[in-house]
Amino acid sequence: MKQMKVDIKIGERVAEVELLERNENSVKISIDNQTYEIDALNVEPNIYSILHNNKSVDVEVQAGNKAKHYAVNIGMDNIETQVIDAEAKYQMSRGNGSGGEDDNAISSPMPGKVVKILVAEGDEVKAGAVVIIISAMKMESEYKVKQDRKIIEVCVSEGDNIDSNQPLVIVE
Repeated sequence: MKQMKVDIKIGERVAEVELLERNENSVKISIDNQTYEIDALNVEPNIYSILHNNKSVDVEVQAGNKAKHYAVNIGMDNIETQVIDAEAKYQMSRGNGSGGEDDNAISSPMPGKVVKILVAEGDEVKAGAVVIIISAMKMESEYKVKQDRKIIEVCVSEGDNIDSNQPLVIVE
């Protein structure tokens, strides 16, 4: 079984959550390096029954209005959450504005492997177009252009191992 580690933003708090083991309904997770063993059963779409230390709770998880945002309902409590995975960290590291020296280089914030290149030198791409897919930390992330661009150079090949912050695609 693949281990999966993500940060989850709950209100203003960010917790590091890692799935350590899963055997049917028995799940072992780590939250901020503290291990929990729980029974988790998907009883209906988006509804889970969770048992921990002989206490049972029903949890409803609904997709939020943005990607990777969720409303988690536990009893009368509604908790807004956000999954902060490698792709989300990358997007946050790039910020919302444009400008700056590296605005013309698409790179990954962490080492990984090039899965697929969707552009070639000379291509004209529209804002939001995926140009490259990278596998890092056992997850695939799509890297997109923020605005209409021309591809100047593709610096890697499919299957290449890459370093963090290595230029992958240069755009005009």
